[in-house]
Amino acid sequence: MYCTGATSITCESSSNDKTIETTVKAGTRKLENILIRRIFMKIGGIQSPGHYWIEIIHDDEDETDDFIKEAREQKLTEKQFISMNKECTKANGFRESYGWYPDDGRWDGWANFKGNGFLNGDCNYRIKKDKEHNLFHTEEREAGRRNHQKKDDKHQEKNHLSIRPFDPHQHGRFHEDEIDFTTHPYLLPDDSRTEEQVIEEIRDFAAKFEDEWSYKRHGYNETCCHTFVFLLLASCNLADPDCIGAQKDPYFKEYKNNLKKRFKNQNNNEAEKKFYQRHCMTEQLHDISRLAQAK
Repeated sequence: MYCTGATSITCESSSNDKTIETTVKAGTRKLENILIRRIFMKIGGIQSPGHYWIEIIHDDEDETDDFIKEAREQKLTEKQFISMNKECTKANGFRESYGWYPDDGRWDGWANFKGNGFLNGDCNYRIKKDKEHNLFHTEEREAGRRNHQKKDDKHQEKNHLSIRPFDPHQHGRFHEDEIDFTTHPYLLPDDSRTEEQVIEEIRDFAAKFEDEWSYKRHGYNETCCHTFVFLLLASCNLADPDCIGAQKDPYFKEYKNNLKKRFKNQNNNEAEKKFYQRHCMTEQLHDISRLAQAK
């Protein structure tokens, strides 16, 4: 929506999602159908690494193929269902979403984990963990899927579960209490892109993203789910005034500071070129998120 005719406007939370209210600069546009989801890391008691991801809401996401309904009623395992090799024509309850995951990975010292990185955790290691479970979209799973179902692409790897890619945590829309923080991205007043154009940019970024998955205590050279979301927002020039702009994301703050310390003076080391670029991108994301806030 456009917010005009005032110096600021308070945008209410969505009726179906646990979002916060915020006051943003007039003319700033909230992208209603895009969500930034955050589960923060928990330490002590039951440990959880947390997760960040992006969701895109569609009106038809709850439409379900008849054979999927039957498979759920029969409580087929995912292994049994996939062996049927059926063609999905609907979203089947899976919300389009994007996040970054490791495979089995390995610890390299304390609080330093690394492994191969996969969009939505779509890798054999994780898929095998789901195979003996019933096929439900409302429950947490190890593996999501990275591919859109494209009938005209003979080389497209099949998505047996949905016509859309999805993050394993997309089930959180059915369990809002499990999500710590939900915000919408915003476009600055001089940005004329449509929401659909932004969604295509998000898809393009996610499809092309390649790197390891690594956690190094928010070090400048890590690439985890946080990094993926920060780089996606910066690449697509999307502001996050509610969380990053309001300095409510401790991981972003620490990650940005560690990048800034490393590249206080421009580093021409070719091996660190990627991280210098990320330093520039996080500074940009911080700036546009602050600009979107009302003064």
